[in-house]
Amino acid sequence: MVLVTHDLAVARLLAHRLMVMRRGQVVETGLTDQILDDPQHEYTQLLVSSVLTP
Repeated sequence: MVLVTHDLAVARLLAHRLMVMRRGQVVETGLTDQILDDPQHEYTQLLVSSVLTP
């Protein structure tokens, strides 16, 4: 299944693997928890830092 979302919390719950794309190009791919806990690409870092925490 391919899930397209901008909601990283949903991605963490539903996906084992994650692919981050920017302007149609893959910038980072791998295990979801690994990418969201330790993003390597600057765009992924920006996405993760923009998530609101309760």
